[in-house]
Formats: sequence, structure tokens, C-alpha cells
Amino acid sequence: MNDNIEVLTVDIGKKSFDSEPIFSKLKLAIKSGEIVSIFGASGCGKTTLLRMIAGLEHSNLGEIKIADDYANRIGFIFQKPILYPHLNVGKNILLGSKQRLPKNAREETIIKSLKTVKLTDFGGRKVTTLSGGEAQRVVLARALLAEPKLLLLDEPFSSLDLDSRRQLARDVKTILKEKNVSAIHVSHDIEEAKIISDRILHWQDICEPNNASNNNEHE
Repeated sequence: MNDNIEVLTVDIGKKSFDSEPIFSKLKLAIKSGEIVSIFGASGCGKTTLLRMIAGLEHSNLGEIKIADDYANRIGFIFQKPILYPHLNVGKNILLGSKQRLPKNAREETIIKSLKTVKLTDFGGRKVTTLSGGEAQRVVLARALLAEPKLLLLDEPFSSLDLDSRRQLARDVKTILKEKNVSAIHVSHDIEEAKIISDRILHWQDICEPNNASNNNEHE
């Protein structure tokens, strides 16, 4: 797909919860292979926007258009890594596969996935022994195994120390560019946004915020 083609357009007139307005007049467009950071304070509604794009929330007024070959290939990485403690690292990663892999292909897939996220030889590790940064790398490997064309990143580095946060942001950008995955990254860390993205959008520039921006419940 040509890089100049828009694969996602968002035009939301209004979003509210229980008659409480969250934001209005939100407009956003993403091109193929582009990584866009949306920068804004905690609680302004960035997560709500990602959930709407993923189909987990609905707008009160407006529409979200996703290119046909992108619509069913959306990945979502949350702020806190979601891993299953009864499964080791390798088995957690295999959950991302869209098909049941034959036994002889599983180990090869795990090795390849872990190499991509710089966690070689971690396949047999218990997830409870991982650092925060390692856990997010495992989550990324699992998400990439599903071959997404659009990846939604909901402040996935915010719980890490500064050095780990910056390094993981660099590594994620490199991986996404190599695989030509479009991405939306939301953050309240402007330096992190500068590292990972091709373009930074400030929250107040893409929508009309309101009093709900101070309410973390809808972040």
C-alpha cells in the first residue's frame, strides 16, 4: 500500500459517558506505515480514543473509517502488560498466533519472535520473573505474531524507569518500521513521543477537550 494513503480516519462529533462529555470535534488521520504519537495529560481521553478505534467503545456522534485490509488486523498493547502466569514466556507468545501451529513449528516461532524483541533464550522463563520492560517486550512479540497492520499503544512504557522507557521506545519504532506497521502511540511524556513517532499531535489540536480531561476514570 502506498505510504500516502490514509488507512484510518476519525471524525467524532462527541463522546460522553453517562451524559458526561469527554471530548468533541475530534479529527485524526493516519497513513500507511506511519507512527503517530498523541500527546496529552493523563485523563484527557487518549485511552478512550484508542478503545474506540479498536471497537471496544462507541462514539455518540461521528464515525471511524478503517481501510478494509486493516480493519481485522488491529493490535492493542495496554499500559500494563497482560501475561498469563501459568504459561511460560514462549507459550504466552504463541497465544498471538491466528492458527494452531504444528509442534515442530512452535519452537522456531518462539525463537524468531524473541529475537525480534531482543529476548533471545527467554522462551522457557516464567513470566513472573520478568522485569517490566521484559514483560512488555513479550507482549509486543505476541502482538506482532498476529501480524497487525495497525498497532495501538496505550502508554506501554509509562511504568518503566527512564532509561528502559527510552530504549524500548527506540526498539519498538525500529521493529514497526521494519514490518511496516502503522501505529498510534498515546503518552503524556513528550520525550518518549519524540523518540517513537514520525509525527506528534497534541490532544488540544485534534479535538475540543472538556472538564472530563481531569477525570482519570475515562483515560
